[in-house]
Amino acid sequence: MSLTALRPNARTVKSSWHSSVAALPAVYRAATPFHSREWAAAWQTVRTELVRGRHHLFLQDGTRQHRMSFYQVNDSPLWRAMEGDAGVTRPTFEADVLYGPSIYGQYGGLPGASVPVLAETVDRSRRLAQELGTEALVIANLPPAERSLWREARTPDAEVVLSWAHRARVGSSVEEFIANFPSSDAGREFRRQHRQGTDAGLTLKVARGTELLPHLAQFTSQARATSERHGLALYGTDMLTPLTWVPGAVGLLAEHADGTLAGGLFCFRYGSALYLWTPAIDQTRESDLHTYGWLMYESVQYAIATGASVLDAGRGNYAYKARLGMLPVALTSAVYLTRPNPHLISRLGALHTGLNQRVLRAWNKA
Repeated sequence: MSLTALRPNARTVKSSWHSSVAALPAVYRAATPFHSREWAAAWQTVRTELVRGRHHLFLQDGTRQHRMSFYQVNDSPLWRAMEGDAGVTRPTFEADVLYGPSIYGQYGGLPGASVPVLAETVDRSRRLAQELGTEALVIANLPPAERSLWREARTPDAEVVLSWAHRARVGSSVEEFIANFPSSDAGREFRRQHRQGTDAGLTLKVARGTELLPHLAQFTSQARATSERHGLALYGTDMLTPLTWVPGAVGLLAEHADGTLAGGLFCFRYGSALYLWTPAIDQTRESDLHTYGWLMYESVQYAIATGASVLDAGRGNYAYKARLGMLPVALTSAVYLTRPNPHLISRLGALHTGLNQRVLRAWNKA
């Protein structure tokens, strides 16, 4: 593939770069917590993902205003974890990458933006990527409708489905939620795991926003151990602490009778959905307590109690979520090269293929 020739915008879109998202207005109610100004602000201090530079693009399209944050990243543990999942033999990138935004945000893109705005965004950010000497611009985690619009605006040099999100309607009760499972066996197991955890003394503690702070050291330790089971430690307190200020941030924590943490879910109750972003499970007792299954049941109850109509169970754990009948949503990352590089295109293709095969194997086991 070759670099896409820049096409002029059909209408005038004004844009400007800023070094801090704090200088930009909160231009609209964000479509998801991952598009909020608070989410972008959290990455001003993140060190777990090795960020060399932060750049925020402000766009004006008539009376409509948009913003998008970009991060020059030398090393992303989450991207390396994806390479491990795909079983590729060498790193995809050999130099820094400009991510728009970080791939840690479950959903990316610019929901509600016109095609000319997206074209201006690609043109300005790819030019920045070239000036910074990065290998590529990655527009991360686009759901299907967003992916189509970005392709229309500027055709990417490569696309990689890094992961799939999972969504389901919760209904008015847990039993209504279970009624949509593909099999009655899955429903019985869902109930059994919750009953087993409850009988062992697990209780739910809800910690909203900064109420999470006293629990973060233990939560982060368990989140790192949980992700390490599948490859790499993905999280740090430097990342989770500022995310407690994101609208709707809430911890659903499974506590033992003595108040110690058996596990938890870092969530966002936002709009009509409860987003389950990151699990943290005490691995030493997971097989006895089925803590993750217990928390999933509790999350359905919490979604219903708070008026959410949708449970967004996040990425990964594909076989389990397929057994719950959740709708998988492909999240595509569009890659725009800063210079022709057929070897990089080949590596991106291998990454996409490896990840796709892994997901298919998981679904076949469900």
